[in-house]
Amino acid sequence: MQSSRKTHVGIILFVASVCFAFLWSFSVGHLFLSWYRSDQISALLYAILMVSPSVALAVAGFVSYVVGRKEFWKSNLRQKRLLAFLGLALMLLGGFFGARAVYGANLLRPTSGDPLVRYLSSNSPYFILLALWFISGLLMFADAVETFLSKR
Repeated sequence: MQSSRKTHVGIILFVASVCFAFLWSFSVGHLFLSWYRSDQISALLYAILMVSPSVALAVAGFVSYVVGRKEFWKSNLRQKRLLAFLGLALMLLGGFFGARAVYGANLLRPTSGDPLVRYLSSNSPYFILLALWFISGLLMFADAVETFLSKR
């Protein structure tokens, strides 16, 4: 497969990762939530079940994008501005939800360190997914800006 095709596949996998995360949480996520509330699974296992398909898509998209990004951005494409906005949207989405999760962790203010550690450890899969979205969006946006500035 050509390098620019791999980058196309990577971009599609980024978008699929975001869409799948929301669709998964509103469909099958209710089943996992009922298991969690009935103490059949732990909070960490619940978080892993909720984000593992999206993390797999995001990792595959990130690797595929990184493999062919140099050749992709050198080619003539009209939609490069749209891809810059897509990278910015991924970066903002990952940053917003990541900041929201950190804010939720700061609200706990436990008397001992145990509840905060438990919160951070059980929500670490969410932090991984949001970091992947932020980093991939940042990389895509930086590549677009570099391409636009080098043509001038």
